[in-house]
Amino acid sequence: MAFFRGEEGSVKFINGSGTAETIVSTRNWSLTVNKELLECTDHGDTSRAYVGGLISATGSVELLYTAATGNHTETLVEDCLTAEDAGDAQFELFLDTSGSKKLSFNGIVTSTDFSANIGDLETITVSFTANGAITSAV
Repeated sequence: MAFFRGEEGSVKFINGSGTAETIVSTRNWSLTVNKELLECTDHGDTSRAYVGGLISATGSVELLYTAATGNHTETLVEDCLTAEDAGDAQFELFLDTSGSKKLSFNGIVTSTDFSANIGDLETITVSFTANGAITSAV
């Protein structure tokens, strides 16, 4: 049985059209996928019954601040400043170094959190919400 370590993960991002590029200095990423439950219990049933409903997802990427410009890391951090966002930013979250195990989706950057602590490297956490279907190749 193969296991994957956290340091094998990575993130690619592009806002709008084009090819997604690697986000440098990524420390971690997370994605939470939720499915609504719709109750379909009939009158007279003695137990509740459900079917799956709409799927949604939210997540975040934490990266080290490097002050790099001219790359997609800067674009990811600044995407929260786009007021009328079309929701067409492309995210690819990788579980392995080969690039074959990934989750892909379009999304909207919903917040950016900058953090500077004494005795630690400066970090930026970017939160997002998926927009549309999520493609899984895990």
